[in-house]
Amino acid sequence: MNKTGAWLVRYALEQLGIAHTFGIPGIANAEIYDELEQSSQITPHLVNHEMSAAFMADALSRTNHDSIGTMLIVSGAALTHSLSGIGEAYLAGVPMLIIAGSTDYQVNSDHRASIEQNSIEFDSIDQQQLLKPLTKAFFKITDQQQIIETFFSACTIATSDKPGPVFIEIPLSTQIASADIDEKILNQTRPFHLQAANQEQQPISDAEISSAAKQLLDADHPGLLVGWGAVEAQPELIAIAEQLGAPVSTTLSGISSFPAQHPQHAGMLFGPAAVPSAENAFENCDCLLAIGTSFNPIDTASGSLRVPKNLVHINSDPQVFNRVYPATNSLCGDIKQLLTSLLYKLQELQKQPAQNEQLCAAIASDKSDFKQEWHSHNSKQRVNPALFFDKLQTALKDDAIIITDDGNHTFLAAELMPINNPRGFISPSNFNAMGYCVPAVNAAKLANPDKQVIGIVGDGAMLMSGMEALTAVREKLGTLYCIFNDGHLSRISHSQEIAYNQKTCTQLGNVNWGAFADALECGYFSINNNNEIDTALRRALETIAHGQPVFIDIAIDYSKRSHYAQGVEKATLAGFSGKDKLRLVSRAIVRKIMG
Repeated sequence: MNKTGAWLVRYALEQLGIAHTFGIPGIANAEIYDELEQSSQITPHLVNHEMSAAFMADALSRTNHDSIGTMLIVSGAALTHSLSGIGEAYLAGVPMLIIAGSTDYQVNSDHRASIEQNSIEFDSIDQQQLLKPLTKAFFKITDQQQIIETFFSACTIATSDKPGPVFIEIPLSTQIASADIDEKILNQTRPFHLQAANQEQQPISDAEISSAAKQLLDADHPGLLVGWGAVEAQPELIAIAEQLGAPVSTTLSGISSFPAQHPQHAGMLFGPAAVPSAENAFENCDCLLAIGTSFNPIDTASGSLRVPKNLVHINSDPQVFNRVYPATNSLCGDIKQLLTSLLYKLQELQKQPAQNEQLCAAIASDKSDFKQEWHSHNSKQRVNPALFFDKLQTALKDDAIIITDDGNHTFLAAELMPINNPRGFISPSNFNAMGYCVPAVNAAKLANPDKQVIGIVGDGAMLMSGMEALTAVREKLGTLYCIFNDGHLSRISHSQEIAYNQKTCTQLGNVNWGAFADALECGYFSINNNNEIDTALRRALETIAHGQPVFIDIAIDYSKRSHYAQGVEKATLAGFSGKDKLRLVSRAIVRKIMG
């Protein structure tokens, strides 16, 4: 059977169940794009910038566990443009396929001899070295016979153990060339790639499970910290929390791993960067069960998390154990399976669930007081974030997906917007990549066409990637982008006020978002104060239901800070030496007095 390399790429992607690719066509990948146009299964989506292609691939993987985000770009500048999104996926443990076409330098024999004689080298970047710290594997295919096997292997690597990006380079000559392909190659078994393999890990013994269970049961005040790695194990997490009668907190990325409506849900994190309900619920925690978190700086609010000496750590990646906090018990493997085994052991050792009425009552009371504190805050004719999120939650369906960018709005959404459904909240994590939200919203809607997908994006991030709303217009996606607009890079300006008592280089200018929406043929509504929230949300949701993307321009009040942001700033300041800390504080005091 005679087939081109580009045809085999298409065939491999179809066998892997890929439905969408994201990127920009060029000479070096045009053959593959031409093949994908013939596919009834795969739709290639044009982006305005390759960074957005990476964010879209990332978000598709995060919001749909049945598929893997796939980029189709060219080597060189397109690759370097996409590095922020690749780095975000790598650090967050998100599977991704990066397919890059590359050109071959064709020179005649006389010219080649001249090149060799004079030791001339073509200018180039070593892409493999560039990508080495950001990907799990790098493949360069030069033989059509290797294409299908390589794609299957790449997908398995990307989704196994700690998931992450895998890069596949295909030179143009390999795409164009036609060769007889052994039918056995075409009949290879598709890998069951969307379930972490972990086949080489040693099975966890009953003794190890028993040790962890006994440690949790012997504790006076056990607690659970849940990360993104446990997002598919919500039923098991609920059962274990109820069996232990323990409070549950989540990391920022793990917000959707445990339902906020559960009475034992205390909030995001615990300690000085947490809301009062979580800080109080974990005040006396003497044994922590941490699931699906690597304890990275985002998961620990820059190291401010106070972890007890008794730590039971469950993760699919063995490299995270004892890296930040020493664990008394480490269980490595498939998280859902490990939690099931742990639950059975807890039920065997303790026949009845622990009593937790007092804990639940305290959490409910703290949450009520926290909400009342926010509602009573004077937003001075701007929009109170708590009121906005209250009304947004009421207006949305239960399975809606919330996506934020990087900024103050991220932490406010995490603390004020209850999330109950798995994969119902995603945001950039360890890499703090601005510009994530708009392309991510588009990809999430493509992957989940029957769900409402809502973006919460700062005006600074909107300036970076707002043009990607064109994809939503072309595809009639019906997406909603809520622009938290205060005219500043607010997260940075707030930090500058703390350290220097002034704002430097953070003012964005007066952007006419209504005119921008008109230019892209998006709907537009504005919310200038609390009284306008209900009407604008209702009209916006009615509009997106008919397939038109919508911008909501929100005059947000950032004067009341999130607990997370305050905790991070304190932890950052505490990390300075005494001399440097005194210098920063003194400078801020002088500037406040002098004006």
